Amino acid sequence: METPGRLRLGYMDQLAEAHCDDDNWTGLKDPKERRKRQVRLSLRAHRKRKAAQLAEREMPLHPNIEAESGTRHVIYPPSDNQAVRTTPNLFIPAALDQRGSFVPMRNLYPMSRDHLLPLVQYNAWRATLTNVLILGHLHLISQQTCRFGSCTTIFPNPYQRKSLPESLKPTELQRSTSYPDWIDIMPSPRMRDNATRTQRLISNAELCADLMGGISGKQHNIESAIIVWSDPWEPRGWELSQGFIRRWWFLVEGCNDLFEATNRWRDLRGDDPLVFERP
Repeated sequence: METPGRLRLGYMDQLAEAHCDDDNWTGLKDPKERRKRQVRLSLRAHRKRKAAQLAEREMPLHPNIEAESGTRHVIYPPSDNQAVRTTPNLFIPAALDQRGSFVPMRNLYPMSRDHLLPLVQYNAWRATLTNVLILGHLHLISQQTCRFGSCTTIFPNPYQRKSLPESLKPTELQRSTSYPDWIDIMPSPRMRDNATRTQRLISNAELCADLMGGISGKQHNIESAIIVWSDPWEPRGWELSQGFIRRWWFLVEGCNDLFEATNRWRDLRGDDPLVFERP
């Protein structure tokens, strides 16, 4: 029996991405809460569309497809019929094993994007791996996580040091100071400088645990995580959590690019902006 006074609503396209009652914005009188839920559903739909577009882009191309001069290249791996299209705007190098064969993306990212996107820690893992590939720091990937033969024997990265994203290019301090290679992965130049200056205070295992939790074998604490929403080599794609700022304040001090990005993502959800405060 239906509850008296309650209307049964039909399917609404606007609620297609709603997973629970807290996602339902219909009937809410509070405009801030209503907008917060609407933005949440919009971001969810946007991520799903983007994942579908990327998946479609990775579909095998017909070998007879010709490349347009100056805009894209078609690579023909020696061991199969798949062709891979890359564009000059993409910084991710082609992954080749010791035999020179192309390594399918599913081996680099063994889980589907449908599984990765909803999970903060897997997004952080994908972002880290992407920046590792961009920089050519494959020695940072352990044999347990590497799925394509040898992680150290690989063809030269055609993009390395030639057309790196501006945000990943070494700073003056990095050029003149010795530091561990994992610092290069950070997308914010100021954050890399902070890490270089305070490298003796940093446990990369603890930092990894905060960023990737369960993947690193540690318990994941969402409150001290970093969320990656878009291109991992751009600071504007990252969002700092309050817990991460509290614990790693000496890494993010003065990182205006990261705080601007963080507050932009928070504003989309209707959350209050974060302000840096030294402990």
